Amino acid sequence: MYKKLIIVSLLATFPLLAIESAGVVTKISDSSTLHMVLGQSEETVRILYIDVPEKFSNAKLNRDAKKLGVPAKDIQELGKLASDYASKFFKKGDKVIVESDKKDQAGRILATVNKNSVDYSLQMIEDGFACINKKAAYPGELEKALKNAKEEKKGLWAINYDVMNKLCR
Repeated sequence: MYKKLIIVSLLATFPLLAIESAGVVTKISDSSTLHMVLGQSEETVRILYIDVPEKFSNAKLNRDAKKLGVPAKDIQELGKLASDYASKFFKKGDKVIVESDKKDQAGRILATVNKNSVDYSLQMIEDGFACINKKAAYPGELEKALKNAKEEKKGLWAINYDVMNKLCR
């Protein structure tokens, strides 16, 4: 009896495995943040594995510009183009599959999002509109996609290779 209780207690302390949910897109904030209905609630979803140029003027944009030694407006221009890409990929009302197991400090769900069996994170990188967020573990296939986008000067790489090269380090 006590062994079962201990095992159940231990299992409860481990994070849940990723949960797959059906969702409906309600708004595209930018290239890495979507709003959607999941179940019965409206949620904000931060896309996993991608790092995109900042679209909005904010402290992160200023930190990135200073750290990389590039004008903030150059980063922001790329951020707007990445956001345009997201708005073409997703439309209000799109049905998606969201896979997540946690939220960030801002309360956003951290997730991968698939539309019509296409992984958005991978597609963004393959098409040259995002870098890999290397702050956490990520699927190895993203490295190949990034290398190809860079070599073939796809998407943002064709517009401002130098800034993308600095952003994607």
